[in-house]
Amino acid sequence: MRTALIVALMAVGVAGWAEVPDGWFEFTIGIPAEGSTVDASGLSPAPAGADGFVTIEDGHFVDGSGQRIRFLGTNVTFQYAFPEKELAPEIARRMAALGINIVRFHHMDNQFAPRGIWDPAFKDHQHMDAGQLDRLDWLVYQLKLQGIYTNINLHVSRMMGEADGFPDAEGRPKYDKGLDNFEPRMIELQKDYARDLLTHVNPYTGNAYVDEPCVAMVEITNEDSALRFALGNTLHTLPEPYATTLSGLWHDWLREQYADTNALRVAWDEGSEPLGEEMLRDPAFERGAEEWRLEAPAPAQGTLDVLEDPEHGRVLHASLTQTGTQSWHFQVHQVGHTLEDGRLYTVSFAAKADPPRSIYLNARYDVDDWRMVGLNERIDLDEQWREFSFTFRAKQPLPEHTRLSFNNTNSVGEVWYANISLRPGGSRGLPEGESLEAGTVSLPIASATAAARRDWLAFVMELERRYSVGMSDFLKDELGVRAAVTNTQATYGGAGGLLRESRMDYTDVHAYWQHPRFPGRPWDRANWLIPNTPMTAALGRDTLTRLAMFRLAGKPFTVSEYNHPAPNDYRAECMPMLAAVAAVQDWDGIFEFAYGGHPEDWATDAIDGYFAMSGDAAKLAMLPVAANLFRRGDVQRAPSVSRLALPMDRVAEFVRDNGGSVGQPGDLLHARQQIEWTDRDEPFVLSEHADGTWRAPVSWSPVEEDGGVFMVDTERTKVLLGPVAGRTVEVGGVTFDVGQTSNGYAALALTSMDGLPLAQSRRMLLVALNRVENQEMGWDEERTTVGREWGRGPTICEGVSLTVRIAGRDDLRAWPLAGDGTRREPIAGGEAISVGADLATIWYEVGNE
Repeated sequence: MRTALIVALMAVGVAGWAEVPDGWFEFTIGIPAEGSTVDASGLSPAPAGADGFVTIEDGHFVDGSGQRIRFLGTNVTFQYAFPEKELAPEIARRMAALGINIVRFHHMDNQFAPRGIWDPAFKDHQHMDAGQLDRLDWLVYQLKLQGIYTNINLHVSRMMGEADGFPDAEGRPKYDKGLDNFEPRMIELQKDYARDLLTHVNPYTGNAYVDEPCVAMVEITNEDSALRFALGNTLHTLPEPYATTLSGLWHDWLREQYADTNALRVAWDEGSEPLGEEMLRDPAFERGAEEWRLEAPAPAQGTLDVLEDPEHGRVLHASLTQTGTQSWHFQVHQVGHTLEDGRLYTVSFAAKADPPRSIYLNARYDVDDWRMVGLNERIDLDEQWREFSFTFRAKQPLPEHTRLSFNNTNSVGEVWYANISLRPGGSRGLPEGESLEAGTVSLPIASATAAARRDWLAFVMELERRYSVGMSDFLKDELGVRAAVTNTQATYGGAGGLLRESRMDYTDVHAYWQHPRFPGRPWDRANWLIPNTPMTAALGRDTLTRLAMFRLAGKPFTVSEYNHPAPNDYRAECMPMLAAVAAVQDWDGIFEFAYGGHPEDWATDAIDGYFAMSGDAAKLAMLPVAANLFRRGDVQRAPSVSRLALPMDRVAEFVRDNGGSVGQPGDLLHARQQIEWTDRDEPFVLSEHADGTWRAPVSWSPVEEDGGVFMVDTERTKVLLGPVAGRTVEVGGVTFDVGQTSNGYAALALTSMDGLPLAQSRRMLLVALNRVENQEMGWDEERTTVGREWGRGPTICEGVSLTVRIAGRDDLRAWPLAGDGTRREPIAGGEAISVGADLATIWYEVGNE
């Protein structure tokens, strides 16, 4: 009853009990009323999979009738996969009405019931809870009835424990990622879980999940790559018995490549380079801290000095007593160095911290734009002295303007450094005394020669191939899974990740604009920061440009996690920008992450955390617009294609030299970006330009031109995002005359909901909003965090004064809409529609009925 009441209150936007600031109003979004202007459920034929299974034709998903299908989705996580059964029909109905046609089931394997799938009657993570499984089945069934497909994730966040036969979690990667790519018993347990879940018969659909047409996708493992860990040297520090297992596989692979130790030494010793002279000024701190700089701008307060330590003698000591406003507001660096492009360098030092913290070591410009020049390492420190050494190749350094920098992250405490050194060289081949025959060849580190590092990465890529192909074959050949299968996100491992995923049915990636940063303890909800700037002002530094670079030619492409996390003031831009770019690039699925985060969130009237969408009107209001842009096809794909061809036989060398990068970004809005493979020795770009002229439906101006404005101009939908307050902007025959807002920003959209062009449409949805937040949110002075003070609902929205005109029309009428999409009292119309904060809504119906 309580939940139903909250849903009802959400639908009408109830009055709060505290004063709302001038120009703001309370507004929440509930379940769109059937047939209302905001109801986008007509885009989703029901039930999902009625015509058969989703398959792949010509590099894209098609439904059972052979028609192209694009997916606009969300994620349900943890306990959200198992709602009480009376809630499931409302959940499914709301999602369908907002334009969602797929749900990704994520983090089900993390915990015991009620927050996860595991049965608490058992100590292991191998027995599914019957009640949880029943609730999952019912939700999948209800989603199916509303035309919503399912994406099932297998290994996401299960961490094996003692009851599973893995007693020592200390030293293992979080969720056993990377390790699970080669540890035999972990792989068998992954197969067991897949078998138990996917061959289970859903009593409500009557099908096992392997035979269920509404299951469109299966993901083997989330954000999981042994290659990524190899690049970060994490695999080098595995505890026993895993280190021995990895070493055995390593030696088996080496013996397939080299006849004996002699042959290995000849290959690896080529390019060895001993350490050169010290480059740092006053490395022994004989002049105190004179050669080092502390960067802790106000309001941060810190000190830098040199102390005597019984173990290391003179040591550099940095202390922060008052935090700053950015994650980099506690740095120590030495500036003014000259590095040679492409040359090898080694940085070594000892360090400790109290309290423990993560720091970042990097080499970068010491002048604007402060770019990295080849070194950027995260390091975990505690109260004990620990030795570190990193080797890197300089990438386009600026003479006399490289700084060696320790970013101690923005949290109160102390950090000590000793024996800091920067020297050229440091590359070595096969270490003395190591033998292939004796099985004593150590795992190559960053200071190894190019040949050794190439072999190490090629070996890890082979581990990933065996794992991903083996799991995919198991799912399809042994279990009979009919859904499309992918392994993990292609960005994990750079070009190596692309090669790994090229063996799967489709390619998937993740991205977040300004994900919260935690300068102290990871995921400390009291100590986090966001830059809080719009992505419209970041063309070229945005998330979408990089994502486009990981599209594999000939395969469907999805973005199964995407967000502009709260409380970013500009997050209303999230879904229309993602949908418009995805349509131009001809992607196949986009998923917001995530729907909610607490049991009440199915009916919440407040923003509850960084990622939860269910109570966030800034994102929910734009979902029907995104559905029209992407699913309905209002934005047409770019006819031109730009392909980056990578040499398949030299991927290990490419990853060695480029890390996670795959090249320079292309023209995001005028050509579809794709990756393909070539037998040539070097990468090259192949462009295919369409004949005739093509007017791009999406435009995005650089920030230096007009602050960065993003526009979509199609016959049926217009979108205007950016610093457009106080301006009159014409978008393809629709004029937006925008009033002033508190930050100069506005997010505006006008979309036809009857499928007709705006010039003839009788029913259109107008969305006009700026900031959306909870009441009593505890912002800091810089608006970069609210700490734990998220405030309370109902959410409040800053109104946008706006006059809209559609060329050639003088018959316009308009109705402010309630949170469920139902009409309120009409407003004056004719040639123009004028709206504002006094109408207390961000949704309007525009038409002539």
